[in-house]
Amino acid sequence: MTITIYDVAKEAKVSMATVSRVVNNNPNVKEDTRLRVQEVIKKLKYTPNAVARGLASKKTTTIGIVLPDIADLSSAEIVSGIESVANMYKYNIILANSCDDKEIEKNIFASFVSKQVDDIIYLGRSLSDSSKKYLQDIQIPVVLAGNLGVDSEFYSVNIDYEKASFEVTKEFLEKGAKNISLIIDKYESQKTQRIIKGYKDALATKKIEFDPSFIIDGYQTYKESNRIFKTLSNIDAKVDVVIAMYDEVALAVLHQALDTGLKVPHDFELISLENTKLLDMTRPKISSIFQPIFDIGAVSMRVLTKIIDIEKAKRKGEEINEDELDENKKEMYLPYRVIHRQTTK
Repeated sequence: MTITIYDVAKEAKVSMATVSRVVNNNPNVKEDTRLRVQEVIKKLKYTPNAVARGLASKKTTTIGIVLPDIADLSSAEIVSGIESVANMYKYNIILANSCDDKEIEKNIFASFVSKQVDDIIYLGRSLSDSSKKYLQDIQIPVVLAGNLGVDSEFYSVNIDYEKASFEVTKEFLEKGAKNISLIIDKYESQKTQRIIKGYKDALATKKIEFDPSFIIDGYQTYKESNRIFKTLSNIDAKVDVVIAMYDEVALAVLHQALDTGLKVPHDFELISLENTKLLDMTRPKISSIFQPIFDIGAVSMRVLTKIIDIEKAKRKGEEINEDELDENKKEMYLPYRVIHRQTTK
């Protein structure tokens, strides 16, 4: 079994950042802590990544990016936005695929510390309490791109999911829709909770009682959604509109509806809340909430550059521009719009 920096930190009861400082002979570690960590390193036979340490010693800024799925179109477009800014600043980038697995994610964070990554951009679909604790322990600046944290602990760049969900649901209700189904991934994610709240608030404006049977959870990808239309068909009332959280799920609904002989939007309307390049390839073309996905990546990277500048100023004892980042407004929203294509009337 490979011993990681996380194993050393856990055994020594210190943060992974502290282990990294000991390994790299950083003087800012108490002597008793240093001795304890060195003893654990010897006991576990931990060998730091020499290549990574060599890279770190060059004093270049390295950004670690955590992806939920390397094949995910939304993540790929966000990374393109990140790279557009990172290249301007000549920052190095390390990509890591978590496969949407929280245990793998923890190992990625540990790997980032061993490679002395300066900052992290997190693209995972939801940030668990466990992941949040890891990120706090390693004491590395983090920006969440396209998702939300817990209690605004970290800067995040998104659209206003609650407002977007409210507006699109209300628009369909005003056009006469009665039964609107919302297909989500996981109830516990902050992003999902915002979307559900917007949906419920829109129903309340029309005095329509919320029916939990219209919310279908557990779907993120096309493969997962191979029987989703059967689930939709089992709802007691006829569904007028389907709002899908992800493009792949919307595409699965469309294909399965067409396979059963239904016509979209004649039999029901369909819209996605994501808007990746996948929607340019569908026939009929799926309506969506337009998210500036590339810009979400670019702005996330720009936020990190400001954090880096502030940290450098602090180390040099220079004056910090208070207008650079607002600690009270860590959630940053980019503009969005509804695009009606061929699956809505």
